[in-house]
Amino acid sequence: MMKQRMIATALLLAAFAATTNGAVIQTKKAEVAAGPTASEAVKGLFGKELRNARDKKVPVDALAGKTIGIYFSAHWCPPCRAFTPELVKFHKEMTKQGKPFEIVFVSSDREENEMDSYMKEMDMPWLALEFSDDHKASLKTKYNVASIPTLVIIDADGNLITDKGRSDVAKYGVDAFDRWK
Repeated sequence: MMKQRMIATALLLAAFAATTNGAVIQTKKAEVAAGPTASEAVKGLFGKELRNARDKKVPVDALAGKTIGIYFSAHWCPPCRAFTPELVKFHKEMTKQGKPFEIVFVSSDREENEMDSYMKEMDMPWLALEFSDDHKASLKTKYNVASIPTLVIIDADGNLITDKGRSDVAKYGVDAFDRWK
């Protein structure tokens, strides 16, 4: 028991270090334990939290270090309903291959329950902005989204790679990811 307390105390001391002004900072060991964080630009685009198809909150830090597809779509849109299964297949293959890629769904549905049922029906394995999130309008404006479906690809720092992700996925399939690098 004493040995366990000594180990716990040593771990706590290793996790924090005092600076010259008395503030406490985390050491590299503690930073590794906390995991990577999304860039400030990505946090600015999406806010602090996203959600998944099961309506579970997910911190935006889940996007850290990844190429991000921003998918503008809606359940009522026939071209969206045709492309979404293709994108689901693409995303699942990227996950299987261990590629640092994630999609954030930005719904153009009229009602929240339409968005929810669309995500479930299409088995969307990715993240989404909340239905009422204010970031939706700014994302549509920033990337000049005039029609759906639109797939915008950005890097981990929020820089635009392409606004033609939909045609890239349709034309190149899984090879599209390597073209975005």
